Amino acid sequence: MLSLEKLQKTYPPTGDGETPPPALVDLSLEIAQGEFFTLLGPSGCGKSTTLQCIAGLEHPTSGRITMDGRTVFCSDANIAVPPNRRGLGMVFQSYAIWPHLTVFENVAFPLRYGPGGTARGDIRTRVLAALARVGLQDFADRPAPYLSGGQQQRVALARSLVNEPSIILLDEPLSNLDAKLRDSMRVELRDLVKSLGITTIYVTHDQTEALSMSDRIALLNKGRLVQLGTPDEIYKRPNSAFAAEFVGRSNILKGRLSERGADGIGLVDLSFGRVACPVPESQSVGAQVELMIRPHGVRAENGEAAAASRFRSTIRRISFVGEFLDMEAELGDETIRIFASPYSGFREGDAAWLEFPQDRCVLLAERA
Repeated sequence: MLSLEKLQKTYPPTGDGETPPPALVDLSLEIAQGEFFTLLGPSGCGKSTTLQCIAGLEHPTSGRITMDGRTVFCSDANIAVPPNRRGLGMVFQSYAIWPHLTVFENVAFPLRYGPGGTARGDIRTRVLAALARVGLQDFADRPAPYLSGGQQQRVALARSLVNEPSIILLDEPLSNLDAKLRDSMRVELRDLVKSLGITTIYVTHDQTEALSMSDRIALLNKGRLVQLGTPDEIYKRPNSAFAAEFVGRSNILKGRLSERGADGIGLVDLSFGRVACPVPESQSVGAQVELMIRPHGVRAENGEAAAASRFRSTIRRISFVGEFLDMEAELGDETIRIFASPYSGFREGDAAWLEFPQDRCVLLAERA
């Protein structure tokens, strides 16, 4: 178990006297043993700062961090366990591979120079075992500069595992790989750490990595926790316009909540008509709201048929991207983005009947 309690991180004023905004604001998280947990957000949101605080490379201004019941940082008790005493593995974005060392020597580095000391015979056994886990057992004697980007990434991963840590920290480890290799490494990396039962804290700004690899995601913005949940929850039920726009693509339509039924389903008046949608108890009838639906959630049909929340539109743009048609439809004063089947037969200028299924609509409070 990894616990972060009310972490705050501020930096002193810059040379011109300007005080930077806080990097972390009251961040609290509980991460379970063996969980693949992702810190997701845009640049400057605090995700790398959080990772560095866990590693001990940065100290929070205030707060508490515990690992398996052991306090490694506490501002009140003046506790700050150094990084090499926290028992963590870490993979940096740049991999931090020593170019003058072989693959074996790079992976052996924390055993030879880390705390506790490891017998020479044990070093060889553990290094070869770590290399075998990442499929590099035949590359032990190869100089590090002669490796591809993907192989260097695996060396960095093997080095982080060689001490058999209970927690591994991964700081955007796939960002330097090409798209095809990145896709395969996502699966390989998750399968490896899950098979070993290691708690994994993964930092990324890439929503595809976050959604495909994580057990849970913490979405951060401006140092604050915006939403915490499974990939399915965050994608299908974002709790804010920021979450809806940052994770996946979305249509966000301004409207007014006109009715709410006893079953929790309400009616939202939009510029082109009325749409049914689940309504949070906290939302007041008559309030200005925003209705969110994903492009995959909109149903588009060529022919007219009677249905609730169904409206006639005109297809204005179509981009064929192979797996789906990326379409824009004009509906009243709104432009609706739709991802349709490549076999649907739509053409630009066609009429399309759009349906907004109520279970795919999410009601958001209007942004201030």
